[in-house]
Amino acid sequence: MKNLILKQKMMDKVLYALVPIMFFSIFLFGWRVLAVVLISNIFAFLTEYMFIRKKKSGKVSMAVFVTGSLLALTLSPTIPFWMAAIGSIVAIGFGKMVFGGFGMNVFNPAIVGRIFIYISFPNAMTMQWLQPFTKFPAGFAVWQNPNLITTATPMIEFNNSATLTKLPQLFLGTISGSMGETSAILILLAGIYLILTKTAKWQAMLSVLISFSLFTIIFYGNNPLPFLLSGGLMFGAIFMITDPVSLPKQKTAIWIYGLLVGFLTVFIRKFSLFTEGFMFALLLGNIFMPIIEFGLSQIKVNKNGR
Repeated sequence: MKNLILKQKMMDKVLYALVPIMFFSIFLFGWRVLAVVLISNIFAFLTEYMFIRKKKSGKVSMAVFVTGSLLALTLSPTIPFWMAAIGSIVAIGFGKMVFGGFGMNVFNPAIVGRIFIYISFPNAMTMQWLQPFTKFPAGFAVWQNPNLITTATPMIEFNNSATLTKLPQLFLGTISGSMGETSAILILLAGIYLILTKTAKWQAMLSVLISFSLFTIIFYGNNPLPFLLSGGLMFGAIFMITDPVSLPKQKTAIWIYGLLVGFLTVFIRKFSLFTEGFMFALLLGNIFMPIIEFGLSQIKVNKNGR
């Protein structure tokens, strides 16, 4: 197996950052979480291998496991295994390999897979949530929490009744939601680790959080903190927008890109039928990223020309 995998230290660090989040998800929902993560990674690996098996290097990039893990952790804990498998195939096949493989993709592959599942199987991603465990041994003692609830995530609750989940619950993560998106404190600690190890750019994280906070105040007139900690924004701001391939290379472009994604997240949450806006906002940001970089390069050329 080692001979089939291209080592990438940066991707190893992202996986290390995801480990505490994954184990906390098992604590909340049961060992089925680990099964979803494994299935997602297996099919991500197999999909990339099918594309590169006849090439000279013949090695699957370590990044494939980052994509598989990120995708799995953005899914509902009740997601059928076959849906997770299809999502991984789409993420790697259509989000990465059709563009030429690692380093060539325009879109964040994990987001491509997540959006595909969200649109294709909406009931599985919006209507089936688990009540989280809160007392040890919690999910470490069961395959899956049997307590299924239908409208449970903080964002769904707010849309239905304008009720905001209490901040301590959001920080700790003892809430229903996607498997890896519940605990704000663990996600923030992962972000600090990624910044300190120079694995991810802090400008991308900060710009999207500033923009989101500002436009939440403008559109909702509320304290932005509960909105920041609800849904997939924190997870996306730390792990998704910082994807080194789909992220702009210029610092100014990174700030513009992050501000755009933050604005679009709030705009979609407020005015569309979709409860969660970050995944669509990031996909749109990926589309505009080359335009942003081209525009900045033209401004630079014009200035130098003068």
